[in-house]
Amino acid sequence: MPPRPNFSRVPTIAQVVPGAHVSIVLKQDQPTGRTVQGMVQNVLTRGNHPRGIKVRLSDGRVGRVQTMGDIGNHSGSQSLSAVLSQSIPQPTSAPDGTSFYPARGVDDDAPTEQLGLDAYIKPAKTKQNKKRGGAPAQTGAAASRSRTPPPTLTTTTTTTATTTCPVCGDFEGDEAAVSHHVSSHFDS
Repeated sequence: MPPRPNFSRVPTIAQVVPGAHVSIVLKQDQPTGRTVQGMVQNVLTRGNHPRGIKVRLSDGRVGRVQTMGDIGNHSGSQSLSAVLSQSIPQPTSAPDGTSFYPARGVDDDAPTEQLGLDAYIKPAKTKQNKKRGGAPAQTGAAASRSRTPPPTLTTTTTTTATTTCPVCGDFEGDEAAVSHHVSSHFDS
């Protein structure tokens, strides 16, 4: 059985303040217990915590404080922080007081080829109509073979013939709409 950590030795919320030098355990290093040093930028925990107060260091790393450090002990980590701060984007403040990380670059996530919006449209799912005895929807390989690629956006002008209701003479529409309207005259 691994030895139990001594939780009484972690610093308290009174000791961990922005600007303090600390040693933290990063989330991914919790099983090994490996610590890294740095200066506290933000305290993320509101009160004392048995595994350590969660903080964000000035270089952007987040972890739980295990021990407090002194300035003379961390001269090497300050130069490391300076090097890391050049490669890690630092949070900046918006006019409303919220902080955010700036965009790394304009073309970081841009696709290599131009895509139209139709590339993101998924075809509609077919519904099964069990009450009326409709055929079940295709699944698996048959459905993937029968799927057609999404239609490309083209401008076509189609003319549809409009018809007038033969019963009342007031309703106008295409053939399907007029036949539905005519049936409403007789379904009362």
